Amino acid sequence: MRILLLEDDYRMRSAYAARLRADGNTVDEVRNLAEARASLDRVAYDALVLDRLVPDGDALELVREIDFRSGRPPILVISALGEGDERVRGLTVGADDYLVKPIRLEELVLRVRKLLVRRTPPSQGPLVLGRVAIVQQHRHVTVDGVAVHLTPTQYAILELLAISLDCVVTKQHLLEHCWDVHGNLRANPLHSHITRLRRIFDGCLVFESVWGTGYALHVADAV
Repeated sequence: MRILLLEDDYRMRSAYAARLRADGNTVDEVRNLAEARASLDRVAYDALVLDRLVPDGDALELVREIDFRSGRPPILVISALGEGDERVRGLTVGADDYLVKPIRLEELVLRVRKLLVRRTPPSQGPLVLGRVAIVQQHRHVTVDGVAVHLTPTQYAILELLAISLDCVVTKQHLLEHCWDVHGNLRANPLHSHITRLRRIFDGCLVFESVWGTGYALHVADAV
């Protein structure tokens, strides 16, 4: 899942982002409302985590703007303004949750997970791709019932390809949804992760390279 994180304090932003990434999310970090608006104009996010008071204003202004959009992402507001009236105000203007500073990183992750679960339509069960099963809510993958360990990036790539089974997913789409805007793509080339996934799921899944376009995932027995 891709998350926009607005926090002007560098140390807090880094701590929040690191913990959210460790939970398997892609996180784009911004420092002010102007950067947040620019990111929202070019990326469709799965959730927003917004610190209220930043140098160029109150993030509730942004919440009001987003609340009028169709298909808007769920929003978690974080603030040192913890009085009851302030929390009510945040929820009234359109925030889905309101967390008061100081916050524990584990609580932040749990709150974000709940927002993402609400956003994801309920399914009848795991994604079953032949011998492979993917439980999206828990980011849990098995082969013949045995758990498979994947890095957050490997899981994100697999999930995105699995959702579009037998259809081509462009490289650009994979990069946009599985890497941070500020991530070092040279250190994490897409083809290297695909190569590792091929080894992990050898005999179960086929990761087809579509020259000049992207990749398509197929169930091995169905190819």
